[in-house]
Amino acid sequence: MKKITIGLCTVLSALLLINGCDSKQSPDQKQAATQGHRQADKMQAQRWDFKLPNVEVWKVGYKVQNNTVNNFIWIPSSQNMGTWKQNITDKFITDAAVKGQSPKGLMEQARLSSQGACEKVNWQILSESNDQIVYEADTIACGEGGKESQHMVGRIQRGHGGIYSLQYFAVQEILDGQMKQTMLDTVQNAKLVENN
Repeated sequence: MKKITIGLCTVLSALLLINGCDSKQSPDQKQAATQGHRQADKMQAQRWDFKLPNVEVWKVGYKVQNNTVNNFIWIPSSQNMGTWKQNITDKFITDAAVKGQSPKGLMEQARLSSQGACEKVNWQILSESNDQIVYEADTIACGEGGKESQHMVGRIQRGHGGIYSLQYFAVQEILDGQMKQTMLDTVQNAKLVENN
């Protein structure tokens, strides 16, 4: 596995129904440029440190950065935001934007949102404490023009200055026991580190 340290951010969403991102930069150039930019972003006191699975080189397929949210979505370099088979979404939301909500409360908002958009949602909490929650979900037939059925493992954690979220999505067609374990390991082994 190739290890990178990244800091990311956005509004929590249960579903990723985002289209289009195509760049002429090589994936390696994109990773280097994006990593450098994120580390320079002083809005975040911390950032996620995690390993991207070793399927191929990963690239940033989508990003949003503003005064309250940072969000980066990583996808394998052969995919794009309209055709991804797996992605890792790393988010940071400032304390002011979440208004004191707990990680569990934010997870519940995401769950309710997905239930409104999908024909079927199975949601399970894997572990929780006052400061974080780890969960997984399966979604089926999510809205007109939405992605096919997906499996997701997520973690929401309170950190310095706000809420940090890490979500790993994969479409059901590539899901097997090994893929589920990779998703779980990626999310559970991630660490919040100081952003210097």
